[in-house]
Amino acid sequence: MSILYLISSLPSLDLNSAPPIGIAEFQQRCAEWLSAKECAAIAALLEDQEIDHPFVRAWRDKESIMRNAIVHIRARAAGKDPSLYLRYAHGCDKKIESDVEDAVEHHDPLQMEREIDAIRWETVEELQGSDPLSINTLYAYAVKLGLVTRWSKLNKEEGWEAFDKLTEVPIEL
Repeated sequence: MSILYLISSLPSLDLNSAPPIGIAEFQQRCAEWLSAKECAAIAALLEDQEIDHPFVRAWRDKESIMRNAIVHIRARAAGKDPSLYLRYAHGCDKKIESDVEDAVEHHDPLQMEREIDAIRWETVEELQGSDPLSINTLYAYAVKLGLVTRWSKLNKEEGWEAFDKLTEVPIEL
């Protein structure tokens, strides 16, 4: 019954909106209702930690497939060997690879990032499964909350400052 209450009490998330709940508050709510093992899996998903948990392993595998698809595209464009940059992934997912290929075609880097995160969103929803009241719903919520939180922290001015710093090349005469 506790998982049902927790799931029903969480606000809905939207990738294009500010997070209606903070990560710390979400983890605190989870700690009240879930086991230590379940909370550890949620923390691993939010904090990108390694843990031996089926959902976390499945998510990490999908994330590796996605990142490897990006590596292949960038290596092909640069005429480089991608093998140095690939992550281990168990299996493959042609849908993810195809979706990433489409997302990378955007010339606007921000739009490309938005589409890649939309692929992440869709992928974690598939991992969640069809039962909206299972523990997998909370694991998927953790991933989605991480995505929404990351987008809410982006700041245009800080982005331009970082860009200027990275592209600042001293000219020596």
